[in-house]
Amino acid sequence: MHSGRMKKMVAIFVLVFVVISACMLYLLRSGVGLRSAPLIKPTVIGSDTRIIANHTVKRLFPEMQQAHYIVWGVQPETDDSQLLMTYFLDEYQKTFHNPARILKNAESLSSQEISQCEKPCWLLISKNLANELTPNKFIEEKIAPLKKEFINITFLNFSRDEKVSEKCDQEQRLTLDCVVPVSVREVTKRLKDPSQRYFFLRKYNDRDFFLFIQNP
Repeated sequence: MHSGRMKKMVAIFVLVFVVISACMLYLLRSGVGLRSAPLIKPTVIGSDTRIIANHTVKRLFPEMQQAHYIVWGVQPETDDSQLLMTYFLDEYQKTFHNPARILKNAESLSSQEISQCEKPCWLLISKNLANELTPNKFIEEKIAPLKKEFINITFLNFSRDEKVSEKCDQEQRLTLDCVVPVSVREVTKRLKDPSQRYFFLRKYNDRDFFLFIQNP
């Protein structure tokens, strides 16, 4: 009798597990809303933007250490983003004692050319290609087949008065077009001093990192 009760309990647990798994699979396929993981809270930039690189490299230490490739969504570049990238290069070398190899306009390179870039290899590409929020041919065809660890980091500028459109508000899965307004809404209460510029870092999916930098 005891054995029969145990079998019934095991059967119930198996059934519950199957139901939970089916629900999770359904949610994933139908597009469950993505929740962002805050990695760096809104922080005052001050007079020296080097603080952005310093804090980010420290916060992403394990991810950067493991990554063979870092896909940087920084193009089209501006004077400010170019200066910030030089700070990132300095901070990376200071932290890991190994200079990064830079491949600009990486989307125009073949997978073979990218494969010849030794670790740590930084790929500079368009902002819309440095994430996996939606299917990404650049990553699927040129990075993933190399079977090396990689992460994506995208520079995104924002204003305090970002408005979340109805489309973004109803979106089931976050898209790049909605990343800025939705993320700013999530942190707006932390942008306490209107006279200061802020930056913050958030993570989506397994390896999509977005660095938000307030406009001057």
